[in-house]
Amino acid sequence: MQDKIKLIIIIVLMVMLAISALVGVQTYSSKKAIELERNSLRNENSILSKKIDEVSKERRGLQEKVNTLSNDLGKASQEKEEIQKQYEAIMRERENLVAKAESLQKDNNKLRGDLDNLMREKQQLGKNLENNFAPIKQENVQLRQQLDNINTLKDKLETELEQLKGEKSGLEKKLNEIDLFLEQKLSKSKYQSLKEQMGSIRASDKPEVKQAPQPKVQHSEKESVELPAIIVKPQTKEQENASLDKSVSAKPVGSVLEINKENGFVIIDLGQEIGVKPGDVFGVYRKGQDSPIATLGVIQVRQRISACDIKEEAMPIQMGDLVR
Repeated sequence: MQDKIKLIIIIVLMVMLAISALVGVQTYSSKKAIELERNSLRNENSILSKKIDEVSKERRGLQEKVNTLSNDLGKASQEKEEIQKQYEAIMRERENLVAKAESLQKDNNKLRGDLDNLMREKQQLGKNLENNFAPIKQENVQLRQQLDNINTLKDKLETELEQLKGEKSGLEKKLNEIDLFLEQKLSKSKYQSLKEQMGSIRASDKPEVKQAPQPKVQHSEKESVELPAIIVKPQTKEQENASLDKSVSAKPVGSVLEINKENGFVIIDLGQEIGVKPGDVFGVYRKGQDSPIATLGVIQVRQRISACDIKEEAMPIQMGDLVR
């Protein structure tokens, strides 16, 4: 019996020890779990602290934004009040403009009526003018045609005038060269009498000076005179041929006194005393030949001499060649 009791006690003790061990194990496990949970809670607490700091910072930023928005809201309120005032002023101005527009519309309607009346009067006047001025229009057309013809003629005359001016300039240049050439020749003492005669002609200030006929004097040497510039109208070929035929038929015989090849003119010993005048044409003949070797056109005339332009030259002209 005692053995059974001992066995029961031992069994009970072993059960108790097992229970104690189990309780210890469970307690240790619970402790470990609690420690792990405590560490987890500490980590979460740290994370939450950080989040609280971040939320605090965000709160402060949001507070600053709220303050900024409050200031902006105050400014916006002031601007709104100013805009409201401007709007009220604009509305008042709009009312004034509407009133003015209505007044202008009335004036415009009145002006339109007046304009319609004026247009009707204008149309009536146009019809009256068209009926009354039809002959004047026709005459105006005729006058315009005449004016166009006159303008055409004017242009043609201006063109001819420009051509004549060009010819005049060329002739004046050549005549000035002739004057200079003759002036140099007159510097010789043997031509002093002719120089004095030309001086008296210039002093009279006339284009032509009539003098008493003087006997023709044969000059053994060349004579030359300074000739003032004159304008000579160019002759046609038919006029030159007619003048040449007339000159040859009259057969006044002279000779070449001076030659200026550079400027294309010569001086002959025939002048006013035998009827030579500007525009006459002379032929130049070489002694012993019947056909002319050159053709001369008179451009300036004096009492006993003349300046001639060389028009044609088959052979070079020489001093002493005959002219007629």
